[in-house]
Amino acid sequence: MSKMQLESFVQYGQLFEAYGKLLSADRQSILESYFTFNMTLAEIAKERNISRQAVLDAVGKGCDKLKNFEEVLGVVAQKQKMVVEFQELAKLAKDNREIKEKVEQILKDL
Repeated sequence: MSKMQLESFVQYGQLFEAYGKLLSADRQSILESYFTFNMTLAEIAKERNISRQAVLDAVGKGCDKLKNFEEVLGVVAQKQKMVVEFQELAKLAKDNREIKEKVEQILKDL
């Protein structure tokens, strides 16, 4: 897997984490197998007794939906922005242990 493919895989994994429950149960299950359990298309097809092409279509359509959800709602982008801002705040709070610990806890919770 190339660096670009890996980055895309990670990005769609983040979208699935944020919006997966908005998908149909069937598509959610297929994408969970693909992104969360890192199963191949062939493994998912065999497990579900469907063609590899059907899995590929479900993954493609599911990713399109996830991308559309993000374009409309922007939850993942907002979360990433908050992480960056809290990391900057943690750097500024380096002399204040109490504030730094609180910021680090918030970052873990994000």
